[in-house]
Amino acid sequence: MKEIQLSSLSFNPFSKIRNQNALIACGNENDFNMMTVSWGCMGELWFKDVTNIFVRKSRLTYEYLEKNELYSLIFLKDGSEEQLKFLGSNSGRDINKMTYPLLTPCFTKHGAITFEEAELTFVCKKLYSCDIHEQNFIDKTLFSKCYANGDIHKMYVGEIISLYSS
Repeated sequence: MKEIQLSSLSFNPFSKIRNQNALIACGNENDFNMMTVSWGCMGELWFKDVTNIFVRKSRLTYEYLEKNELYSLIFLKDGSEEQLKFLGSNSGRDINKMTYPLLTPCFTKHGAITFEEAELTFVCKKLYSCDIHEQNFIDKTLFSKCYANGDIHKMYVGEIISLYSS
C-alpha cells in the first residue's frame, strides 16, 4: 500500500459506497475488529475532508469506535464479495476476526488497520459523534423503516488524515 493524496481520487462516492461496500476497522495491532458497511458519506465539513460512518450500538465495532481515536474506511479490491459478506454476517463476539484467513492485516504509519487486499483505505480521526434520535427525523417513515427493532446507529464524523491505495 502506498500513501496517496486525496486530490488524486476520481470516483463517485455515492456509487463507491452503495455498490462496492466497505469495511470499517478500528483498534490496534493486538486487538481490532471490522465490519462491512454500505451506508456512509464523504465530503467537506468544518473546513476538513471527512467521512461519516454509521454503526449500530449492538455491533462489536461500536465498542472499538468508542475506545479509539482512529478508524479506517476500507474498500477491498474487486472479487472480495465473499469476504464482505462473511464479515458483514458474522460478529466479532462469535469469531476472532483478527485471524480471518482471507484478509491479511497491515497497519499504517498512524497505527490504523488496513489489509493487503485493500484497494483504497481512508484513515480517519474522529471529530464528532452523535446518536440518531427518532425526534430528529423530519420524514418519520425513515425511522420506522430503518429502526423498527430499536437498534439505533451512532454517527461518527472523521477527518481523513491519510489515504492509501494498492
